[in-house]
Amino acid sequence: MSTLTKLIVYPVFAVLCLVIFSVVLFPFNSLKERAAREIEEVLGGNYSIVIGNLSPSWLGGVVLKEVEIRPRGREVEPAKLSQARLKFALFPLLSGAVEVAFDLRPQQGRAVGSFSWKKGGMGFDVKMEQLDLSLMRVFVEKLNIPLSGVMSGRVAMELYDQSPLKNSGLISLKIPTLKLGEMDLAGGMVKLPALKLSGDPTSQLEVVIQKGNFELKSFRLLGDLSLDADGKIYGARQSENYRFNLKGNIRLPAELIAKIPILSAIEKQKGPDGSYPFTITGQVSKPNIRIGDFKLPI
Repeated sequence: MSTLTKLIVYPVFAVLCLVIFSVVLFPFNSLKERAAREIEEVLGGNYSIVIGNLSPSWLGGVVLKEVEIRPRGREVEPAKLSQARLKFALFPLLSGAVEVAFDLRPQQGRAVGSFSWKKGGMGFDVKMEQLDLSLMRVFVEKLNIPLSGVMSGRVAMELYDQSPLKNSGLISLKIPTLKLGEMDLAGGMVKLPALKLSGDPTSQLEVVIQKGNFELKSFRLLGDLSLDADGKIYGARQSENYRFNLKGNIRLPAELIAKIPILSAIEKQKGPDGSYPFTITGQVSKPNIRIGDFKLPI
């Protein structure tokens, strides 16, 4: 081996060995607790994170296994990820931005995509394949909405806090299974029975977002009830000033009508096919909801 070759090969080999042994011998597993605390801080301290195992992934990534996410102060079943693979883009970090690629694998399904955050806005692009909604349920638990089900499709958005009229994106989801558990309404005066909101592969949600305006191309649910809606939500600089212009038809099960007395008042609005036509107009702060000619007293 020539001297020149040695001068090139030996340093490269030494650096390569240093990198390999650093990765192999670095105590990644001991960083579990710190990583969990960092994730908890990002989530506003509202959730408790437990990581079963943490190991390195090639070129700036980590693999988290047996991850549990649970809301603090509530005795609920945690969302579980059998594996979460994260990869951080290094160069954006130099300018204060964050770009993360992820591969999440809960107990059922998979979500693959990316998340970016920079001054003034954030973006994400997620592709889901038969994703178990139990992962999402943990984050809406405080709203007391007991949802469960499975969805597939894509959600991609660019969101700007200070310039919402620049928001853009799309939602394209197939929702073959969606269930709503029992719920108490009006302070417990009304008990909403458990409902199968979707049990059909054609149930879907299609939304396009351009310049802060949301175009609902299709929202269809086929289950115990049936819903078919479309229309637009016009954006504004303040969220309370967003304006609805939505229309559709909904068919309600007899059991639900019997449980909620006010629904008997709309019986005359039923169409020949047994469904109720509805419109939603007005601002978010004061919506105008009509079922046929009947205006809901809200």
